Amino acid sequence: MKNKVSLIFDIDDTLYSQMLPLLSACEDSLGKKLEDPERFYRIFCKRSGEMFLFSESGQVTIEQSRIYRIMNTMKDMEIPYTEEMARDFQRRYQENQSHLKVSDTLSAILDKCRKEEVFLGIITNGPLNHQMSKYHNMELKRWFPQDYVLVSAGVGFAKPDERIFRLAEKRMGLERENTYMIGDSYENDILGAMNAGWKTIWMNHHRYPVPEGVKEPDHIAYTEEELGDIISRITQ
Repeated sequence: MKNKVSLIFDIDDTLYSQMLPLLSACEDSLGKKLEDPERFYRIFCKRSGEMFLFSESGQVTIEQSRIYRIMNTMKDMEIPYTEEMARDFQRRYQENQSHLKVSDTLSAILDKCRKEEVFLGIITNGPLNHQMSKYHNMELKRWFPQDYVLVSAGVGFAKPDERIFRLAEKRMGLERENTYMIGDSYENDILGAMNAGWKTIWMNHHRYPVPEGVKEPDHIAYTEEELGDIISRITQ
């Protein structure tokens, strides 16, 4: 009998580590190591989120948003950085992303879910072709049928908009009370899912604190091993 629990994953920094290909591209474009990689990552994610909203609304092109996010990140870090370096960074970052893979630990978790007939799906923000390239390059079809993958640019709205969660319920046949959103972004994945009435697992690799004045997620996983333990418990 199929397990009644449904697990819906984000892609970026959830099904793979985003920091490694990002940091490598940045340091290669700079020609030196960053003194504070974690600070760089946090600022880059903030700037990336801002530029995502601008590109989604059509105020800038996707290509412009990618250049602006790294240049603004370096400006915030007070590191001299040229547009030529930004373009070199983006080229390197895209090349790194073409070699993404699911870790052995997470592969084992997903294999176990499929064996136990736990429903698996994906909701991810980003450009359609870019996110689907990751889907194919990482061979995610092994666990997630393409019909159960929602990309914001392909459906017209993005997390945390409640409509993308409602669309997922409709397309994937989800039972709201038995569905968990698993993602790294507290605002997009966790708050978005909670507002839609879903349960949540925060994949908190970087050990961010829960923002003040908001509801705690149902579960927090700081490592993939902890995520596996949580999934084992909720799917029993």
